[in-house]
Amino acid sequence: MIILTIGIGITSCIRPEIFGDSNSFLKNFVNHELLAVLGVIVTITLASAASLHLELNRLENDTGEKFLEARSATKAYAYLLITLFGAALALVIAKPVVAETESVKSLFNGAAILVIVLNMLALIDLTSAVFAIPPDRRLKK
Repeated sequence: MIILTIGIGITSCIRPEIFGDSNSFLKNFVNHELLAVLGVIVTITLASAASLHLELNRLENDTGEKFLEARSATKAYAYLLITLFGAALALVIAKPVVAETESVKSLFNGAAILVIVLNMLALIDLTSAVFAIPPDRRLKK
């Protein structure tokens, strides 16, 4: 993630046309469309987090074990997604006001890409956690 962030930052300074508004896709995407896509991702991921949370409750009741690490990670991802959605909202609102040069527009668009990547990584990790829950027969009761 750090490498991606540095790469986008350097590219935005050296070749701003790659991520800038001369890239018509990004120009037309880093607006209400970004919020729509993130809204879908956040909704799906928060539903997965809620499902995982409920399953952890059931497992704790059935086995008597505590799944503190899994519960903590699930909660952290849920709040991360909400925070990233807020950051995307700030990007969409601030970009037309603040971004006057192609380099600054490129940085805003790059930040939007990072927000999407972080959302996707959270979705992947939570989905992996759901699939890692063992079947009842493998749990000690």
